[in-house]
Amino acid sequence: MKEAFRKLDPARQAEILNAALNEFANYGYKDASTNRIVKDAGMSKGMLYYYFENKEDVYYTCTEYTLKKVQEELLDWDLPRQGFIERSAAIAERKHAYYEKHPEISMFLSHVYLEDTVPEKYRELQQKLVTEGYKAAYADIDYSYFRDDIGHETLMKLIMWTFDGYSKYIEDDSTRAAGDFNKYFEEFEIYLDAMKKLYYKEEYQ
Repeated sequence: MKEAFRKLDPARQAEILNAALNEFANYGYKDASTNRIVKDAGMSKGMLYYYFENKEDVYYTCTEYTLKKVQEELLDWDLPRQGFIERSAAIAERKHAYYEKHPEISMFLSHVYLEDTVPEKYRELQQKLVTEGYKAAYADIDYSYFRDDIGHETLMKLIMWTFDGYSKYIEDDSTRAAGDFNKYFEEFEIYLDAMKKLYYKEEYQ
């Protein structure tokens, strides 16, 4: 982004970025139209290029903006010292609730990750910020909950793969009504208990 955009009122910045986000979320990087972006943002094409170098610059700014928004959401709460499974469950629930409120962000980040025409540097930026966010979100974990006969790194990978798989299941479930996460988290409580029995010492199950 150019300095002119940085100097804009934050509310106006958000309006422009939300217009761009919706466009990229619905059409992807390749087919997104700057004409539709400026129309939805209520500004001229000339102003868009006053704020940004080109469409790719708009996309980069949206990538950075959305990842930081998600990062802030995951970190802007009190994180009690707890086991890895409990922390993972809390983060997953919070992330899904945020994506439900902001589906355009979820769709946009899916495009960043999956769309072939997206320049590789955006996926690298996404991975960098996601890694930083999770490192902070998983700070102060009590690893003493874990059983001692399997390495902690192995246990954490197994747990994260389970969470990732269940998240994908929720996203792909065509029967899910908008906002209806309760049935999934009630069901997932059963899986959480099973994981604790598998991966935790008996006193922490």
